[in-house]
Amino acid sequence: MYYDKHGDQVKKGDVIDLHQTVNGCRIFVILSVEPLDIRYGYDLRRKYEYDMKEFFYQSGYEATEFEIVNNIN
Repeated sequence: MYYDKHGDQVKKGDVIDLHQTVNGCRIFVILSVEPLDIRYGYDLRRKYEYDMKEFFYQSGYEATEFEIVNNIN
């Protein structure tokens, strides 16, 4: 389970503001939690191409200050 900086659990359809950029993008959409499927906010056809489990962590340990800002469902 993943939780944002407010303690809200990440669920299918959540729009995430990562508060840092990855390939120039900071908004991502969670299409599925199990299995984890993360897409770039500007193009839902583009899958997050790095380790999706590390998406929520910096250096593999410290949780990022990401925030759920909306849900597409």
